[in-house]
Amino acid sequence: MPLNKVQPVSVLVLALAVSACASTEGALPVSGSGGMRSAEVTEPATPANELAPQILQPGECGTFFWTADSEHRFVAFENETRGYAQLFVNGQAESFSGQRLDGLHVAGDHYQRDFADPARDLDVEIEGRIGDPLPTGQRIERVVMRIQRTDGALLVVPLIGHYACR
Repeated sequence: MPLNKVQPVSVLVLALAVSACASTEGALPVSGSGGMRSAEVTEPATPANELAPQILQPGECGTFFWTADSEHRFVAFENETRGYAQLFVNGQAESFSGQRLDGLHVAGDHYQRDFADPARDLDVEIEGRIGDPLPTGQRIERVVMRIQRTDGALLVVPLIGHYACR
C-alpha cells in the first residue's frame, strides 16, 4: 500500500516504534546471554555517591539530609520511629541501629545525633538546630556532619536537613 494511503493509527504505531528504537534512554540493560532482562529484576539507578531513596511508612517520622553544596547529594537518613539510620560516608552506605525517638521536634531546639561503631571504625556526628515548621515537616538548620577519619583527620560537611512525619 502506498505511504499516503496508510491509516493514521498505523502511522502512530510506526512512529512510536521508530522512536523507541532510536532512544537509548530508559532502555533495560542487556543480560550476558544477549537478551533483555525484565523490569522486575532491575534496580532503580542510584548515583554511586549518595544514598538510595528512603520511604517513611504511615505513622513514621524521620530526618533526611543532603549536602549543602550545588550537588545536594542525599547522605543521611534516620527513621526515628524504627531507630534505624543510614549514612553515606567513606564512599559507601553504612547502616546503624539505635534509639527510637518519640515526639515532634520544637523550633529552636538543638539537634544532635552520634553514630559510632568501633568495629567498623566509624565515628560520625550530625549536629544542627531545629528550624521553623514547613507544610511538609520542619527544616533543620545550620547542620554539619563531622566524620572522624581513621587517619585522625576530621571531615566537616555542611548539610541541609528536613524532619518529616507521614
